[in-house]
Amino acid sequence: MTTLLDTNIVIALLNPDDHFHAWAVENLEALRTDGPTIVSDIVYCEASVAMETREHMDEAIAELGLERIPCSDDALFRAGKAFKKYREENKGTKPGVLPDFIIGAVAEAEKIRLWTTNSKDFVGYFPDLDLIVPPKDDVEEGVVAEGT
Repeated sequence: MTTLLDTNIVIALLNPDDHFHAWAVENLEALRTDGPTIVSDIVYCEASVAMETREHMDEAIAELGLERIPCSDDALFRAGKAFKKYREENKGTKPGVLPDFIIGAVAEAEKIRLWTTNSKDFVGYFPDLDLIVPPKDDVEEGVVAEGT
């Protein structure tokens, strides 16, 4: 089964000091045996903030063995609808949620699971999304988790 990585997972994989690094590395190997591990355009964009050059970003993606998936019009439209719902229900209290909605919408449109450390960005907006998250009791410790 294909797995889409959220930006927080890519960051955890690339940063040995990240709270979830060990958990992410261990789970990446397990998920790879089950199918492709991919990043969307928006995850590539967000993760590239920490890179000096595009070549460095491409090298990091290649070293992690990740594939890229473009954002479809269906996914972008669905992200816009999720953002509208968020704005109406929450009065837009959290800035910068649209990238999260694009990530969730890509996973939903492609019918693939999403691996994230932050399920609250997706639950309620993408109810049918299959999420892989750290166990609730282990979020502070960053230990290995099973999918939900």
